[in-house]
Amino acid sequence: MPKFQMHAREFKKMLDPNRKAEGHTKYVCYLETATIPQDLKEWTKTNPRDQKMTTDVAKAIINSLQENDDFHELNRGVVFSVESVSFDTRTETLTVEMTNADIHGNIDGGHTLHAIFDAQNDENLSLDARYVFAEFFVGLLSPVELAAARNTSVQVDLKSQEELRKSFDTLKQILQPFPFEKRVAYHMNQHYDEGIQVIDVREVITILNMFNQNLYPTAGQVGFATENQPIQSYTGKETSLKRFLNQGKEQREKTLAQMAPITGDIFRLWDTVEREFPQMVKRTKHLYGAKKYSKYSNGEIVGQTMFAQTDLKYLVPKGILYPVVGAFRALVTVDPNTGFYSWKKDPFDVWASLGERIAVMIWDEKEENPEYIGKSRNLWTNLYKEVLLHTLF
Repeated sequence: MPKFQMHAREFKKMLDPNRKAEGHTKYVCYLETATIPQDLKEWTKTNPRDQKMTTDVAKAIINSLQENDDFHELNRGVVFSVESVSFDTRTETLTVEMTNADIHGNIDGGHTLHAIFDAQNDENLSLDARYVFAEFFVGLLSPVELAAARNTSVQVDLKSQEELRKSFDTLKQILQPFPFEKRVAYHMNQHYDEGIQVIDVREVITILNMFNQNLYPTAGQVGFATENQPIQSYTGKETSLKRFLNQGKEQREKTLAQMAPITGDIFRLWDTVEREFPQMVKRTKHLYGAKKYSKYSNGEIVGQTMFAQTDLKYLVPKGILYPVVGAFRALVTVDPNTGFYSWKKDPFDVWASLGERIAVMIWDEKEENPEYIGKSRNLWTNLYKEVLLHTLF
């Protein structure tokens, strides 16, 4: 079991007044920053966000660490959940033990810890007589509530908290075969320094939500009644995440498994529309490149599709992508016996047949701001009806 030693001053033990019987204890001290082991970098899973050291807050921490002898009083400090703590009063050596990466590790003060490690590695920086206030909690069964409460200087978003709760584990399993899964960000600042096109997990969930028959059912509607359009998918990613979570763990995991047969097609359909929509417009004798939002620049590559990262000479705003891709939920059918999802017709064949018609419908909106296109209930409904009608013939 990993043990970490460092030099500490003013070591104190504080028993939890409400949970003494459970062994819930907090230890506080001032750690000598030069002695904090770099191996603690491997114990940060309990922190709800990665550390982005280019922010003003991070830069202020770095400057304070270098310039202030009383850094230990000016900085909020670092917080850890650990298995055990011991202190040798003679040598002032603090020893902490960690056993479970899901529970033990850094909970708050990740930017401070990162700044200290950077200073240790930089020969031009000095950590002489620099201490940092530290708290070590023993007996925590979960780091979630404490992490959410402590990370308040920059508010921890919902997805980061849910990542600690392992709310995305089933989704990760379903996405695992897809290469883009490595680019999905499940918590704040994840992948920020890797130079890749990051996909917010809320985007993935929001796109899947449009086809979720528990959230936006298509079966059993009277005629072409389509009041329940997933417009919220475009207008509110955080709200869409809440809708996903509010299904309850058992139901959402069951639905994700039942949607698995069409999940790959959904992501491929998104990329297909993102790649081919400008050509569909061109076939209708219109100049897509004339739209400012196309970002067309003399045939140069101006972006990539979200999932497959195919090079693009034109960009298609999400205000167009969401209602177009969302219309294809009209093709979804659910097996009454197994609950598994399938398509009434091949969505790519339908796109090939209807792409030009769909392009005309959006072009006829005569709207230069895709923000308004994505919020148009009439457009969402009309696109959905167009796809639905196609399933009848």
